[in-house]
Amino acid sequence: MYIEQFRHYAGGSAIALAICAATPAFAQDAAAAPDAPAAADGAAEAPASDSGDIVVTAQKREESVQKVAISIAAFSGDTLETANVVNVQDLGRVATNFQAARSSSIAAVHVNIRGVGAAGNSLIEPSVAVFQDDIYIPRAGSVLGNFLDVSAVEVLRGPQGTLFGRNASVGALSLHSALPTGDFSGEVGGEYGTAARKKLWGHLNLPVSGNLSLRFAGVGQWFDGYWFNKLDGRTFGGSDDYAFRGTAKYESGPLEWIVRADYSRMKGDGQNNNDLDPRSVSPAALASLAAAGLLPDTVFGDRTANTFITADFDDKNWGVNSSLSYELAGGSTLRLVNSYREWRSRQLDGDILFTPRPVVSRVGAYTSDSQSHELQFISPQGEWLGGLLDVVGGLYYFKEDFTLGEAFNMSAQYCTTLVSAAAAPPVSRADCETYRAATGGVAAADLRVTQTVKSLAAYGQATFHLADPLSLTLGGRWTQDKKSGTFDEASSPFTRVLRAPEVLTFPDIKESRFTYRISLNYQPADDVMLFANYSTGYKSGGYSSSGGPASLSVVDANGDLVSTKRLFDQETVKNYELGIKARWLDRVLTTNLTFYRMDISGYQDKGYDGVGFIIRNAGNLRQQGFEFDTSIAPTHWFKLYGSLAYLDSQFTNFPFGAGLPGCAKNGAGVIPAVCLGLPDRGQTQDLKGTPATFSPKWSGNFGVDISGDIGSGGLNWAFNTNLALISDQSIGTTTDNNPQLVQDGYVLLGARFTVNGPDDRWSASIFGSNLTGTSYSYAAVYQPLGGPLGLNNGVFPGSTAVRRAEGDPRTYGVSATVRF
Repeated sequence: MYIEQFRHYAGGSAIALAICAATPAFAQDAAAAPDAPAAADGAAEAPASDSGDIVVTAQKREESVQKVAISIAAFSGDTLETANVVNVQDLGRVATNFQAARSSSIAAVHVNIRGVGAAGNSLIEPSVAVFQDDIYIPRAGSVLGNFLDVSAVEVLRGPQGTLFGRNASVGALSLHSALPTGDFSGEVGGEYGTAARKKLWGHLNLPVSGNLSLRFAGVGQWFDGYWFNKLDGRTFGGSDDYAFRGTAKYESGPLEWIVRADYSRMKGDGQNNNDLDPRSVSPAALASLAAAGLLPDTVFGDRTANTFITADFDDKNWGVNSSLSYELAGGSTLRLVNSYREWRSRQLDGDILFTPRPVVSRVGAYTSDSQSHELQFISPQGEWLGGLLDVVGGLYYFKEDFTLGEAFNMSAQYCTTLVSAAAAPPVSRADCETYRAATGGVAAADLRVTQTVKSLAAYGQATFHLADPLSLTLGGRWTQDKKSGTFDEASSPFTRVLRAPEVLTFPDIKESRFTYRISLNYQPADDVMLFANYSTGYKSGGYSSSGGPASLSVVDANGDLVSTKRLFDQETVKNYELGIKARWLDRVLTTNLTFYRMDISGYQDKGYDGVGFIIRNAGNLRQQGFEFDTSIAPTHWFKLYGSLAYLDSQFTNFPFGAGLPGCAKNGAGVIPAVCLGLPDRGQTQDLKGTPATFSPKWSGNFGVDISGDIGSGGLNWAFNTNLALISDQSIGTTTDNNPQLVQDGYVLLGARFTVNGPDDRWSASIFGSNLTGTSYSYAAVYQPLGGPLGLNNGVFPGSTAVRRAEGDPRTYGVSATVRF
């Protein structure tokens, strides 16, 4: 389907056709990556249109991306602005094999590389590690807001277990903020766009002395939301966001000290437009919902809803970090990096059933207090043993205290909707109404989960330059993780359909793992590098935090744990890569190609086992394909770029996968009759040979940059247009190969036109995203309590109602920036 859409758009954009024919790749400006030892200053300053050099810090030192044997998508802050990429969710439009999206909970952000990731609001560890200025961010939900003063972004595809370590088992996302420049300068900008979105930003560089310089940056956004609720006549989905960062940089001889402090807050309703997919429900079920006054909006893509919404969220995030570097005699560098971060997120969902009636609301609360400390040693590049050896090593410590709270409140229509009219005392409808009147129905089911994580690591990597064109890199990391925690779920007799009571202290977990990397690089010419990699990744085991209508643990009379399904083991990755990075025609053309295979053992999957949602080691997963990135810049005023990725995803072993949701047992433990003829009565499936979720076969982006002068007064203009495409994929939060969860392929078109003043002192832009108004979903979930609402098995045995989170509609806006 996405190919047909692409042909449709090509009729309106000859440029896009030319780009597609050339199979180009992403626009990557030369971006000086901050905070690394000064080892490649010349490369960092070279403009992309001149040499194609993009400086990255993927190996703890500044290097040209063309010299690093890793599949990397790297972007400067200017490139991201040109492509209308303003947050982590937008990155997938310019970085292939990368996706980031949230579900109905704003804290539930999953970040995927090569189709593998994990939701950020549970106890499961992420597969993609997120770093801000080299500081590990344990909860992806805390980086959901607008980018603030970003200088560079690196998407590292494939395991980064040696140098990045914790939870970079399939890749890493590294965000870098701008550093003080040492002179008095700054900028102020503003923007106005669709849905009355207003945005202000700015930064200020202040030189204090010859050694000390400061930088202050801030961004604020006020946004009404894209969606309109026909039930109350109001828009929703908006928020008021702001963020600030202060940076101090001190330099004295061999000493460099960088200190940062940041604070951000998002406050709004946080509500997605979760449309009911009418294809997932039978006409009879729709009629039944309508008769009960529960029929929501069923027209996808019209930006409207018919839902009871009283949602509210408040997300706060702050932290401080220090990077102290000292250059030793001989050119080696010692670097000490320390950080402390806090994240607080609270969200009230107006009604978790997403219907016009107030039935049951949910309050989710999350806290994360984390600290990290890292000591690094970096040898001077190309100087040890006559240029034969380069070394990076370090020690690392991390600790996080995480809490998860979830309370369900019984709203006005709870008892009449979810308690059977035939129920007898003491759990009859009358008893339910009496209970709700006495308590207000507040926290009728109340969950609190705690977890403490401590992690120690030691790592080292050495590159041996065996002969002039040949080098060998060997790296390893030893990691030890310790975990402890508690689970406490209380539930009234009337909310057992939501959550069953369960109390336990999790057994302590202590495990260690050695991960390593072997890379052989061959450079037959200055601008051509061939490489072969073998690397491993690791993600620790842990605890399943999801509640359900039945307890997953057995505790004896003394309160001691007898058994539990809440434990899962570690997940490991083996990664194989062959690649080439090359620049041709006097560096006019750049082509980077990587073939890869990732074999994941003990895959940590969230699924329904017939009793409740649990995380378990489901089986083995193979993700393989290629990533191709290329750009061509024949002149300083014209550049074509893009990227293309192919992903073949399949489970090589998954014998007891989650059954389809319509076959789940009811409250009496009875399996629906229509499922009895299915294998294992529909309770489990053999998912061998099926793909993982969020694993499209094809993804890519294509674009063009054109610029020119306006007269002779110093004015100039710049134009960018870009296409992002993605093929069919399952976007469900559960791995069960349900065809109801598949999103057809689609294409998104964006553009920006900018006029710049003399000496770049000011600029004004007009821009737009999803200019063709494509309707698409970025996540799909099963209708909460679909069974009690009579929505199961209406289309085929095992089916149920599906909710789809609607992607952003056509947006456009204008912006202006003044620099001094």
